[in-house]
Amino acid sequence: MTPEQFYNLLKEHARPEYLEKINAARAGLKGRTEPLVLDGENTFEFLYTSWAAWCEGVVVVPLDTRRDTQEMRDYKRSAAQQAHAGDALILFTSGTTGHPKGARLTLQNLITNAEGIIEWLRITSEDRFLVQLPLHHINSTTFCLAALIAGASIALPPRYSHSQFWELAAETQATFTSLVPTIIFDQLNRTKEFAAVKSRLKLNRIQLGSAPVAASAAREFMRLFGIPLYQGYGQTETALRVTGMPMDLPKHMFEQLAEENSIGTPMSWAQVEIMDTDGAVLGEGEEGELVIKGAAVMQGYVGDEPAFRDGWFLTGDIGCWKTIEGRRFFFLKGRAKEIIIKGGVNISPIAVEDALKKISRDMEQAYAVGVADARWGEDVGAAVVWKDGVETARAMHALKLRLLFGHEALSAYETPQYLATLRATDLPTTSTGKVQRTVLRTLLAGKLEPLSALMQSNEFRFVAIGAQSPLAAASHALYNHCWQPLTKTDAEYKKFLAEYLTLGAIDKDGTLVGQIAFSYQDNKLSCVSICSAAFKPKPVPQIAEAPSLEAVQQYLLEGHDPVMNFHTKLGAELVEVTPEGRPTDASALGYTMLLKYPPLRQAQGKLLLEGPVSNQLIQAVRMLASDVGAEVYAVSRPGGLAAYLSNKKA
Repeated sequence: MTPEQFYNLLKEHARPEYLEKINAARAGLKGRTEPLVLDGENTFEFLYTSWAAWCEGVVVVPLDTRRDTQEMRDYKRSAAQQAHAGDALILFTSGTTGHPKGARLTLQNLITNAEGIIEWLRITSEDRFLVQLPLHHINSTTFCLAALIAGASIALPPRYSHSQFWELAAETQATFTSLVPTIIFDQLNRTKEFAAVKSRLKLNRIQLGSAPVAASAAREFMRLFGIPLYQGYGQTETALRVTGMPMDLPKHMFEQLAEENSIGTPMSWAQVEIMDTDGAVLGEGEEGELVIKGAAVMQGYVGDEPAFRDGWFLTGDIGCWKTIEGRRFFFLKGRAKEIIIKGGVNISPIAVEDALKKISRDMEQAYAVGVADARWGEDVGAAVVWKDGVETARAMHALKLRLLFGHEALSAYETPQYLATLRATDLPTTSTGKVQRTVLRTLLAGKLEPLSALMQSNEFRFVAIGAQSPLAAASHALYNHCWQPLTKTDAEYKKFLAEYLTLGAIDKDGTLVGQIAFSYQDNKLSCVSICSAAFKPKPVPQIAEAPSLEAVQQYLLEGHDPVMNFHTKLGAELVEVTPEGRPTDASALGYTMLLKYPPLRQAQGKLLLEGPVSNQLIQAVRMLASDVGAEVYAVSRPGGLAAYLSNKKA
C-alpha cells in the first residue's frame, strides 16, 4: 500500500474531524525524508502526527517516554536510520540481546492487521474505542488505526488509572477497549467503582492480550462485570493480532475455551502452524513453535537479524492446536524465548543483567528470569553470583537498598522484585558453558526472596513498604497514630512513601509494629520518621511563646528531652537545632534537631538487632548504611519541649 492509497482509504472511511487534523499535521511533514522520532505521552497529537507521516511516506519511530534511558533513546534514533524504503513504522521490542530489536512494519502490514481486528471484533462507525495502553505500544497503534478506518471514534485519556477506569469508560461512552492482564487483575477489586457507573456504561466487549493470561482472573472479571473478554495472540512483529477468540461462539463453548486459555482461531489474513525444531509441520495436539505467514507479518528487523525460516516468522512461542466444530483453535503453552513479559511489556533479561552489574561492583554474574506474578503475569527475578571474598549478606543488602531507591541504569519497571544468591557451580549450563535460563527458572523456585525483604531479628522481619505494598494502609495508620495531630491524607502519604524508603518491622503474627522512614542521597541515610505501635500519645499543653534557640539547645544537652535521650542512648550526637523547622509541631514548638550516628562497627553485626522495636529499627538502618558505606543522620523533634515548659511553669 502506498501513502497515497492510505490517504484515500482515510478519506473514504475516517471521520471528517480526524481527517481535518491529519491534513493539518501533513503540512509540517511535506518533503521530509528522515524518520520521525515521536516522544510523548498519550495525546491525539501523537496519533494525528503518526497518521499524517504515513500519508507523506515518512517512517515513524515512537519512543517509550517513561522507560527509555538516554542511551536507549540514542540507540533507537541511530537504528532508525537503517529503515528501508516502504517502511512506515519501526517499533522496538526486547529480545535476547542487550538492545531491543526494531521491527520494520509497512503500511500494508498495519492496514492488514487493523482490518482483521475490525472483522474480528465487528467494529463499526457506531463504536468508540477507549485507549488504555501507551501509544508507543503496537496494541494501541493498531487498535487506533482500526477505529480510524472503521469510522469509529476514539477516547484518549492521558494514561491508565486503575481507580478511574470504570468512571472513564462511562464518561467517554466507549463501547470497546483493549487491555492487558494487569489491568484485568487491577479491576477485580473495583466492584464499588463499577457499581457506581454501571447504568451509564456502554462497554460491551474487551480485547485481552499482549501477555500470558491467568484464566482464573479472566473468569472472575467476566463473572463480576458481565463484559466478555476476547483473548487474542500476536506480537509487535505481526503488527498485533494473529489469532483471537471468535465472537460467534455459543456461550458454553466460549466459557469452556476461556477456561482452557485458548488464544482462538487465526485471523483471516494469517497462516498459523505448529512446527518442530527442524521445520516439520506438526499435527493436532502436538506441541511445537507457533510460526506465521501473512500480509501483516513484518518485513524484518532493523539490521536484518534472522527471524524467518522458509518464509515463516518464528515466534519463539510454544503451543498446539485442536479442532473444535471444524475450526482450529490454538493454545499457548509457554515461551521458548527468554524475554520477560511484564504487564504486556517485553523486558530484555540481558539489559537487566547489564544494569545490575553497573549497580553493584560486588557482582560476578547476574541472570534475569521471569517470575510468575498474580498482578503482572510475570515480574523480574534475578539470580546473583558474587565475586570471591564478598560477604554475600552485606552485598545483597547494598544491592537491595540501591534498587529500592532507584538507579539511573535501570527503570523502576525493569527492577527485579525477586532476588537470590547462587554459587557459580550451581548454575545450569550446556556443554558449551551457556546458562540454561529455562532450567534456571525452575531451579530458583523457592529460593527467590522479595526485594522488599531486607533483614530479620529474633522478633521481627524488616521489610520495605512502598505505595503498592499490601502493608501501605497499615503503615499509613501507624504514621498517623504516632504523629497526631500532624496526620497525612491518603494522597499525602502515598507521596511520602514514594519520596522515602519506609522500613517496617513485622512481628511473628504478621502485624506491623513499627517503622522508620529515611532518604538515601549523597551517601547519606537521613531518618525522618520513626513510629512504634506501642507509642501512647499525650495531650500537648499550650505554650504562649517559644523559648530561644539557646534555651532549647541547653534543654537538649541537659538531658531533659525523651526523644533526644532515645537517640543519644543509641550513640547519636546533636549536630544542630533549627527553629521553625516544623512550625505546626506544637509538642516541639516548631523546633527540629539534626543528629548524627557514628559509623557502625562491622563486628557488631546482627547482635545489634535486639531490644524494643524502635531501637531495632534504628540499628537496622545503621546496618544498611554500613553495607553501602553511608553516614546516618536523623531529623527529629524535641518532642517533650512543650510538656517540659508546662511542668516547669507549674
